[in-house]
Amino acid sequence: YDADGNALPPKKLYDMDGNELEPEEEELITESETTLTEVDYGLLLLFIGQFMLIGSFDDTGVPQKFFDFTMGSCAEQMTSVPCVYWFVMIITILSNIASNVPVCQMLAATFPFATPYDWMQVSFAATAAGNMTMLGSAANMIVAFQAAKVGDRSFTSERHAPFGIPSSLLVLYVGTFLLTQVHFSPECSIKLGTCEE
Repeated sequence: YDADGNALPPKKLYDMDGNELEPEEEELITESETTLTEVDYGLLLLFIGQFMLIGSFDDTGVPQKFFDFTMGSCAEQMTSVPCVYWFVMIITILSNIASNVPVCQMLAATFPFATPYDWMQVSFAATAAGNMTMLGSAANMIVAFQAAKVGDRSFTSERHAPFGIPSSLLVLYVGTFLLTQVHFSPECSIKLGTCEE
């Protein structure tokens, strides 16, 4: 539109050879209008609510107390083998109660002095555990919402669990074993012997 509010003539479009293309009726709809109709507002509100809830919950101090209580002496020795398994198990359980993204957000507030190795454990466990149940990962919920939109309501927790639980447990077991074998940090690997003592 011009300064007086009159519609401007449509822009001329050209193909690769320089020939003028005729505007089609569909082109009168702007990109922003098309994009806004494709936004899943229910899913967007779910994420907004989830982050607000976890952010508020962090402010109560309960996550820090829970972390201190559940980790006990392991909070100080996150590289010991039993502590790695224990930490992965806690993240697995929490990820399937509150979903993996909020669990990582909660840990960020309760785990301020974590090493890169600690965050590797969090990343691995939250990602692998997220596939265990439908609630474990936002991606699972997105797939279920999209399937329901096209009329397929068969993608349910009951259908997902027989594959999700055993495959996640296998990946968690093997991955945690690998985490205990090689301790990576940005500078070196203690278990591979590349750190100077």
